[in-house]
Amino acid sequence: MIETSALIEALGIVITLLVAFFVGRQTYAHFIRNRAFAYIERFNHKDFMELRIALEKWLAQNPRVDSFRLLLASKEPEEIEISIKIRTFLNLFQELAVAFEKGMVDKNIFYYNFDFLITSHWDRFEEFIFAYRAYTGDYTIYKRFEWMVKEVKCHRRAFSSRRIFAFGYGSLLVPESIHATLKRPSASYTLHPATIQGYRREWNLTVPLFSEALQKPILGIFLNIIKEKGASTQGVIFEVSEEELGLLRQREINYDCLEVTPYIQSSLALEPKDVVVTFVGQERHYLGQSSDAYVLERYLGIVQKANDSTLLDIGSLPRLDGAYRFSSS
Repeated sequence: MIETSALIEALGIVITLLVAFFVGRQTYAHFIRNRAFAYIERFNHKDFMELRIALEKWLAQNPRVDSFRLLLASKEPEEIEISIKIRTFLNLFQELAVAFEKGMVDKNIFYYNFDFLITSHWDRFEEFIFAYRAYTGDYTIYKRFEWMVKEVKCHRRAFSSRRIFAFGYGSLLVPESIHATLKRPSASYTLHPATIQGYRREWNLTVPLFSEALQKPILGIFLNIIKEKGASTQGVIFEVSEEELGLLRQREINYDCLEVTPYIQSSLALEPKDVVVTFVGQERHYLGQSSDAYVLERYLGIVQKANDSTLLDIGSLPRLDGAYRFSSS
């Protein structure tokens, strides 16, 4: 009888502990979810957005590599105010990093909502952080933010099976032209025939150049695609890494890199997670009435290798032979 009573009492204790464990677990899960949502609200708050807009304007007006270093050294009240705003902005990322490190935010919500925000703003303010560390002599500043960035990037690599493809419709139809930018050790580029729906090809995008033949600045006219209902453009897609996509972005000045996955039909079976991007000319660089705008024979020679006669249909646009080099926009 005593043994039965003791057994029932022990069982009651076990049940109580299990209930306490599950209640505690649910309470903790509720807590970390609420903390994650609280950070989302803070990042979307009007004050934070106003701060972000102010910093975006400053960044646009100060594109120089040493802008952050000059900012920190400045004694001008306006510059000091901007420096304080940047640190206020970064402090929220540092606070989020501490919460993440201590397990105080739900990781699924964290990765889903913050991964791009974290990595993109680290890239933007990395030079400021490094300059600030050197300026103060404290190399621990924003170390948790830096650690959080590495964790997010590791998570992306571990759990993302996404492939990135670039759609080429001009010089990116030609492996030699692609290799001039990407410079893969293997020099291997598999091109898959593809069509982009809702866009047509046009010679209407200008880029500032210096003509060696004319010995003066000119505008080079390059291929572009523009939206047009019912139109389609033949091209190719080829797989690139994120680093290689960065190189293509640097190459394609005066073009915007846009995702066009839904508009692509290809001989390659794309997976649901795959992404296709292409480069579409910025409208402010469209060809106007300039008398110093030319289609370059050297560029025509590149696209001619794609064996597509439609690429060479430049109409009455003037042509220019000879070497050229790119100049700043």
